[in-house]
Amino acid sequence: MIAYLIRRLLLLPLTLFFIILVNFIILNLAPGEPTTSAQIGATGEASRSAEESGVTGENQYLSFREHYGLTLPILWNTWPSLSRDQVHSALHRLAHKKEEMSAHEYHSLRTLWGDRARFVMPHLLHEASDLSNSFEMRKTAANLLIRGGILQGHVGASLTQKQRKENRIISENNIRLGSLRINETDSLATLEEKVFELSLWFEEKGGHLAFEYSKREWIKIVLFETRFCRYLRRVLTLDFGVLRSDGNKTVISEVGKRMKYSLTLAIIPLGLTFLLCQVFGMVMALWQNRWVDYSLNVFFLLLFAIPVFVAAPFLIEKIALHHTLPWTEIAIPYSGFHSSEEIYKHYTSPMRLGDIVLHLILPLIAIKYGTLAVQARLSRTAFLEVMRQDYVRCARAKGLKPLTILVKHVGRNGAITIVTSLAASLGVVLGGSLIVETLFEINGFGRFFYAAILNRDYNVVLFSAFAGSCLTLLGYLVADLAYTLLDPRISLE
Repeated sequence: MIAYLIRRLLLLPLTLFFIILVNFIILNLAPGEPTTSAQIGATGEASRSAEESGVTGENQYLSFREHYGLTLPILWNTWPSLSRDQVHSALHRLAHKKEEMSAHEYHSLRTLWGDRARFVMPHLLHEASDLSNSFEMRKTAANLLIRGGILQGHVGASLTQKQRKENRIISENNIRLGSLRINETDSLATLEEKVFELSLWFEEKGGHLAFEYSKREWIKIVLFETRFCRYLRRVLTLDFGVLRSDGNKTVISEVGKRMKYSLTLAIIPLGLTFLLCQVFGMVMALWQNRWVDYSLNVFFLLLFAIPVFVAAPFLIEKIALHHTLPWTEIAIPYSGFHSSEEIYKHYTSPMRLGDIVLHLILPLIAIKYGTLAVQARLSRTAFLEVMRQDYVRCARAKGLKPLTILVKHVGRNGAITIVTSLAASLGVVLGGSLIVETLFEINGFGRFFYAAILNRDYNVVLFSAFAGSCLTLLGYLVADLAYTLLDPRISLE
C-alpha cells in the first residue's frame, strides 16, 4: 500500500505537467484576440469587442500583453536567429504593402514584429539608419526599435525598495524612448534627428554586445523565454496570478470565496447519488424484467432525457413560486445559497444550517436527477453481473440470509463500478453547475469560470484546468483505495 501511494505521488507532478502543457497550448491557440472581452447582446449571443475590453490605447494594450506573457512564443523562441533579410522584408511589407492586406492581417503582422523587436534590435537600428530605405521603412524600423526598448515595471502592492528603484529607471527609459517616436507629421530632418538619438540610446545600453546573443544565451532564450516557461515558473511558486478585470484580486482568493458553494453543490450530490443508485440499482436487479424494473427504467430514462435548463425553471415556477413547504407557511426559497446577509447574520448556527438546507433543496434536485438516472441504470447492470457470479451462488448454497448476501457480497462488489464512475466526476467540483448556479443565483465557481472564458481571463481558465486535474487524479486515487475496502481480493502491491 505504501509503495503504491509513493509511486502514484511521484507520478502526480509529471501527469500535472503534461495536463498543464496541453491546456496551455489549446488556450493559446484558441481563435480570437486575447485582449478583447465578450459582450452578451440583446439576443443572448456572445460577441467580442476590442473597444469594450478595457484595453484601449497602445500603451495599455502593450502592458496587458506583457503582463500575460503574450509577447513571447508559446513553447520555443527562435526569434533571436531572425536574419537581417527577414527583418527588411517584414519592414517593407509593413511600410508599403498595407493596402494589399486586410486590417486584421496588418494588425497581426505589426503585433508580431512588435513582439520580436527586442530580439532583433541591431537589425532594426541598421534599417532605421540606412539612407537607402524609404522614409516609411525607416520610420517603421525606428518605432519598432522603440517598441523593443520599452520595458514593463514591477507591479503589486508590496514592492521592495529595489523594485521601486528599478521602476523609476524603467519609467525614465520609457519616457525618453516615447519622446523619440516617429509621428506621421515628422519631417525627414526630424526623422534623422530622432534616429541619431536612438543610436545614442543604443550605445548607452551596451551597443551590439548587449543586444546580440552568444550561443549559450541563444539556447537559454529558445528554451526559457516563452509563454509556457514564464507561466510554469509562477505555478511552481503557487502564484496563479490575478484577475484580468482587477489586478488587486488574486485568482486563489476569488476561487476561495466561491469554493464553499461549488463544493456543496458537487460533493453532496455525489454522496446522495451513490446511496440512491445503490438502492434503485439493487431493486431493479432483484426484480429484473418485472413491472418494478420496467417502471424504474422508464422513469430514469425520462429523467435522463429532460435537460437541466428545462427542469430548473420548472422547479422554480411550478414548485417554488407562490408555494410554501408542506404543512407550513414557510415560502420555498429559489435564489441564493442562504437568506440575505441582513437576516442570515442574526441566525444561530442551527438556524443557519437549516436555512442553507432549505435553499439547497431545489438546486440539488436540479443537479442530481440526471446523474442519478445514469448511475442507477449502471448500478443495475453491475448488480446483475455480480449476482450471476459463482461466489454468490455458493453463499446461497451455504444458507446465508438474503440480506447478508445482498449487502456483503452483491452490494460491496457492485459498488466498485459506481465508485469508478463517480470518482472520475470529482474533477468537475470546481466547475459546479453553470446553469443551476445562474438560474438559482448562486455565486459559485461555475458562473465565475464561464465569465473567465468569455473574457479570456487566462489565469482563471488555466487555474481551473490545473485544479480540476488535481481533483480528478485525487478521485482516481481515492477510488483505488476504495477498491481494497470493498473487495479484499484486490491488492495495490
